Amino acid sequence: FFFFIFFLFLILFFFFFLFLFLFLFLFALIYIYIFFFFIFFFPFFPFLSFSFSFLLLLLLFFFLSCLSFCFLLILFLFFFLFFSLLSFYLRVDFNSLANYNIEFRRQ
Repeated sequence: FFFFIFFLFLILFFFFFLFLFLFLFLFALIYIYIFFFFIFFFPFFPFLSFSFSFLLLLLLFFFLSCLSFCFLLILFLFFFLFFSLLSFYLRVDFNSLANYNIEFRRQ
């Protein structure tokens, strides 16, 4: 029983770090794509001034950073709720096991 719980925690932490790594890798790719887009395709947009394109780039960075922060916050809250519920159920299970042990000793 304890090995199963430990294995469950291990799997959840593995998936948490896997999703975290994939998410950060995805956003790094998006940042690099935006950066190279503004470097290589800037001469093809003469109607955009440099300040406007730089402002657009900063807004995109800000939007993606907010999005990544919200995603990480939701992920953290999900895992916090899951582990708190798991610890609550385990505490109830331990109490029932202790009560059963006391009743067994009385008999």
